[in-house]
Amino acid sequence: MKDRIYKSVVLVSFLILLLVQLRLTYNSYVLRDRDYSLKEKTLINDEYGRSISEDKVYSGGGKIIDSILSSNMPALKQAYLSNRKEFVRLSERVSDTLLKDLQKKSTMDSVFRSIVKRNGLDSSLQYLLTFQQIEINFDTKIGNITIFDNYSHTGFKSNQITPYGVIIDGTLADPSLQNRVTNLSVSGKLVYDYRITFNLFVDPPGRTLKVAYQMLPTFSLVALCIIIIVGINYYTYISWMRQKKETDVKSDFLNSIKHEFNTPITTILVASKSLHEEEVLNDRMRVNALVNIVERQARRLHSHINQMLEISEINNNINLEETDLNYEVLTLVNDYKIKLQAPDSLTFDPHGSEILIMMDPFVFTTMLQNMLDNAFKHNHRDVKMTVLFITSHNGGYILHIKDNGKGIDDTIKEKIFDKFFRAGKDSTISGLGLGLYYVKQCLDIHGWEISVRTEPGKGTEFLVHIPSGQTVNSTNH
Repeated sequence: MKDRIYKSVVLVSFLILLLVQLRLTYNSYVLRDRDYSLKEKTLINDEYGRSISEDKVYSGGGKIIDSILSSNMPALKQAYLSNRKEFVRLSERVSDTLLKDLQKKSTMDSVFRSIVKRNGLDSSLQYLLTFQQIEINFDTKIGNITIFDNYSHTGFKSNQITPYGVIIDGTLADPSLQNRVTNLSVSGKLVYDYRITFNLFVDPPGRTLKVAYQMLPTFSLVALCIIIIVGINYYTYISWMRQKKETDVKSDFLNSIKHEFNTPITTILVASKSLHEEEVLNDRMRVNALVNIVERQARRLHSHINQMLEISEINNNINLEETDLNYEVLTLVNDYKIKLQAPDSLTFDPHGSEILIMMDPFVFTTMLQNMLDNAFKHNHRDVKMTVLFITSHNGGYILHIKDNGKGIDDTIKEKIFDKFFRAGKDSTISGLGLGLYYVKQCLDIHGWEISVRTEPGKGTEFLVHIPSGQTVNSTNH
């Protein structure tokens, strides 16, 4: 439950931080995009205003507008006052005629190129001129009447219409507020007043990519920041999980050592207290029984203490010598059989040849003792059987320790050699979780390896791999 909460909190925090970073980056991009070529825009705006100071839209545009509107003003007034449907149809016809004439007779290209050349601007700059609105005024009491705007029906194709009006001239593909240089509303006087609105957009090709390129250092820093944050969160989580695992292992170890030490200590204290009683002291059989109990429990304590000391001193006291593997295993097996009770069995099938290897006999014996203890201690069958044998493999040898116990689950098979690890929480089985850890330490200092074959319910087989380089000599019998 705590793991899920921790993961959720980390994930939500990361997503919030990521959104904030992306939002700030986007805002920076928008600001950079808006201010891109600001000086050039201001210059072009001023130059364009001066170029058409005595005209409208472009040089010669004012005459086109005046001629078409002046000839249609009376008819527009009459239709507006008498027949609104006719006024709408006439407005559309007048607007289409006006816009088509402006497109056909446009001089904007020469006006714009003159501005660019005169001011030494980028020759790749593109422009777009759009016509947005026409308003006429017959009477001040009625006010301005729109005969064309962005929402008016026209005969133009969709590629000639933008959100900012009908295209008059230019090749710029993406007009927007960021690249709009001019938005002018110009009034005129004919028979009646009128007002027209038009826009000029200017931009270099690929402006979006250029702005993004300018933002590349910012993008890189944001990406680096996100990667660092992800790394820190991942490292923190891994460290937290490792510490949690270590805490759990230490907790299990303390619980185990408390049980393993308290039981014999309590038994010794109770037995010692009984030995002070006059009635017990006069009964020699009871004294002997209590002394045996004290001795047995003291040995149990001694065994646990020695096991912990062996772990800490194993790397400091290694003493390799030439030893016959068959002899060492056979000696230990014969000694171990004395502790077994029928019908339990322990057998060893020696290899067919003498196997001389460099090993520490004491460390090896203690290691194999631990493995046999585990094989019988964790076996709950009515008849416990453990078999040892040696096989040749790639010039080296494999020592097999196979039992008929309950086997090991795949989920914990990789953990059984960890320090203080105990499979299950069965308090009836004594131990500190150090046995197989000690086995692994012994194998490491000898340069050997171990693998496990197991099947739940059918038993476990440990395979100690002794490489060919460890062999001193082999003599066939």
